[in-house]
Amino acid sequence: MTQHGSFPGRPRGRRARQNNDGPEWQGYDAIPQDQREFPDLAPIRPREARERDGRMQGGQQGQPGGYQGGQAPAAGYGGQYGGGGYQGGSGGYGGQGQAPQAGQTWGGQAPWPDLQEPQQHPQQHPVQQQTAPPQEERAPRRQGDEAPSWAEPDSVEAFSERWHRRGLESRDEQRSGRRKRRRLLIAGGAVVALAIAVVVYLMSGGPGAANLGFGSFVTNFLPGELQQVPDPCTAVPAATLNQYLPGTRKQAAPPLNSGANTQCTWTLDSPPTYRVLEVQLQAYSPSGLASGNGSATFAAEDAYQSFENGYTKPGPKSGQPKATVTDLSGMPGGNQTSAFQATQVFNRGGAVTDVANVYVRYRNVIVTVIVDGLDQSTGGKKYGPVSMSDLTTAANTVAKEMASQIAK
Repeated sequence: MTQHGSFPGRPRGRRARQNNDGPEWQGYDAIPQDQREFPDLAPIRPREARERDGRMQGGQQGQPGGYQGGQAPAAGYGGQYGGGGYQGGSGGYGGQGQAPQAGQTWGGQAPWPDLQEPQQHPQQHPVQQQTAPPQEERAPRRQGDEAPSWAEPDSVEAFSERWHRRGLESRDEQRSGRRKRRRLLIAGGAVVALAIAVVVYLMSGGPGAANLGFGSFVTNFLPGELQQVPDPCTAVPAATLNQYLPGTRKQAAPPLNSGANTQCTWTLDSPPTYRVLEVQLQAYSPSGLASGNGSATFAAEDAYQSFENGYTKPGPKSGQPKATVTDLSGMPGGNQTSAFQATQVFNRGGAVTDVANVYVRYRNVIVTVIVDGLDQSTGGKKYGPVSMSDLTTAANTVAKEMASQIAK
């Protein structure tokens, strides 16, 4: 129900009648109370008016006992009534449907040959055999009336109340639509204003170094930044692999393993030793989403910080345990290099996996080295134990060798 007392999903007016097949004369009573549009309002036409309409049904033409025009004719006279009347015209008397008045003569031949002309009695009138029942007089509608003659004061008030409530609901819908359009316009205006502000900010920067775009915003690679990185599948020395992954190894690499993003994975499955070594190098490009001037180096710094935060404060749905993070020093590249180490322990299904992660950033390149070992005492193959120090040593060694190849 709306705030104005109506049911918005319910048909209104006559359409509110169930199946719309109620008798026309039954009106308000044809609709159950719980199906009315305004259950708390009285009917537009009161029951007294409906009872009066029911009484008048008997006086309509074509119904039993009724007379045309609602009046019963005098006996023997009928303009358009049945037997016993005198029809004006040939053989009739006087005007159509009238008896001769006093002082008038018969205007023709009597309808029955054996009858004589009746004597004139000025003061007497024919005895009427039937009398018309008293009829209620309906006051004619005067010009200037605001309501029809059949309308009761209560019915006008009830109709006005319904009209008022429907108007309130319509205005509420229009007001709600205007609010929605206003919010859309405000949101669209805010987006346009933000875009203009960004363009003005980018265009208002002062002169800078070479390879600068909008003001001080960097759009190209700066001197010393790398656009390609070595392939770790061939860059990692075989002696290093034999030292930390002795035995028969499986090597895996993506199909397109060149350019700005390369990676390689080695797996050693030789019980009781299970080791996995992953190496990835990625060169970042200038980006408008990067901090600072948007250079490739700033983009790499942002990614490096994001990786470190992901280990110190992993998300609740990441599935990562909190790691022990340690900053590293002594990596090639001097003050252009940053590095950290993160160690984690996963315990899943009775198997414990120790993981050592090392991240090295040199200018716009990030080197990622991950070494993990499995400790499992159940199942067909048994692995372990695993030393976390052995894993961190291997990861640091491979990270230094990769950093030395890009920081030349």
